[in-house]
Amino acid sequence: MKSDGKQLEALVSYIEKTLLPQGFDVKTNERVYNDEGVQIAEFDVEVRGKVGSTRIAWLIECRDRPSQGPAPGSWIEQLVGRRIRFGFNKVTAVSTTGFAEGVFDFAHKEGIELREVKSLEPEELTKWLAMGQFVFVRHVTKLEHATIIAQEGETEERRVALENLMSTLSQESQFLKPIKTGELVTASQAFLGAVSGVGTLFDDLSLDNPSKKIRLHAQYSDDDDHFVVETAVGPIRISDILFIGELYHQETLIPLSRTAEYREVTTGEVISQVASFAPLPINQDMFSLEMHHLAESGETHVTLRKVAGEVQLGGGTPSAR
Repeated sequence: MKSDGKQLEALVSYIEKTLLPQGFDVKTNERVYNDEGVQIAEFDVEVRGKVGSTRIAWLIECRDRPSQGPAPGSWIEQLVGRRIRFGFNKVTAVSTTGFAEGVFDFAHKEGIELREVKSLEPEELTKWLAMGQFVFVRHVTKLEHATIIAQEGETEERRVALENLMSTLSQESQFLKPIKTGELVTASQAFLGAVSGVGTLFDDLSLDNPSKKIRLHAQYSDDDDHFVVETAVGPIRISDILFIGELYHQETLIPLSRTAEYREVTTGEVISQVASFAPLPINQDMFSLEMHHLAESGETHVTLRKVAGEVQLGGGTPSAR
């Protein structure tokens, strides 16, 4: 588990959101400022809601510091202070490294609930986890050539400026600006966006027939969804792009990356078990597949968690031939 604590906070907040009834709000990394605008606190996981006529404010603080050993009593003292200062009804401390000697009695006396997330061996999850890996079949686009066409009505001077610019660029050059985002993208990224816009171009591919060449004519006629290119004579709107490329399937074996258990320390009661798989690419983002097995209900919840992202692609109305 990463020692920055973000993965631990994401795990705890997801489980609590799943278990809480409707009407409760769960926030992570909520910052608190004083009247002068100076940050005075940041809460890892904050839960607020109403039970009957009573409003509940629950703070969950997470500690993931493997190099520092068990969570010390000084941390619990800080949480007692936070509960008093910020008016929380309940405070829970979650650690990935257990708690130091003497912490249990002190936490019990001060009403601080102790929980831990403990790593497990995959074999300990066999009652509900039937796989230790899976095959991810990814749709891949490979651009070979792109012809950029300016909007009709452009002057010869501006068309020449566009052609001159295009002659200096490579496939890695980010020069197409989607009007929606303003984030520059490459022709290869625009090709991926155009293929995704059609939505059916991979339908006739299979593992036995994993690739094909295509010609794709993408038309960008929507005033709210098109590309522009900055040239020496100013921005030029792009009306069409003629793509030539290849589509293919790519198989990747995705292994388990983490198996763990979230439980109450004093009683040993298991709240949930989690199995996470290595991050995998979907479109232009990276996601981790997670399976959460809830002890109380016996349900297993499957979710994709975004772990990294890139720029959003431009759209258009593509057609294939």
